Amino acid sequence: MNTIRLVSWFTAALTLAPSLVQAQPTLIAVGSLTESRAGANADLSGLTYNLENQAPANLLGGLGSAITYDSGKKFLLLPDRGPNAVTFDPAIDNTVSYVNRFHTVRMDLDRNFGGPLPFTLTARLHDTTLLWSRDPLVYGTGAGLGVG
Repeated sequence: MNTIRLVSWFTAALTLAPSLVQAQPTLIAVGSLTESRAGANADLSGLTYNLENQAPANLLGGLGSAITYDSGKKFLLLPDRGPNAVTFDPAIDNTVSYVNRFHTVRMDLDRNFGGPLPFTLTARLHDTTLLWSRDPLVYGTGAGLGVG
């Protein structure tokens, strides 16, 4: 009897598989994260200086390419390699001495009655965790590039 049930479940799964492969994603909400307790476009790193390209070291941005679920309504977001959109030294690909970090973000999804999308997404920055190493990171000497 258990064999028959297993075969039935397997057959049902195979029958449904083609329809799942063709499933299209559906946009249900749009949200943004542009401020925190530290202010507009600021993360919670506590860094207060400017980088080589004059961007603030606590700039909140570069999010979206790395996100994972944590628990409850919390997600972890890993920003890109730092703000390098401002041209200041093409010899080093405009890369700055950005301290890598990840953000803990709470995301609330609520019904959006009468709106263009069925839900609203509210994202709140809960924490910023700086990554570090006991050993200094050395990417190169900078010799011949005019950098330290």
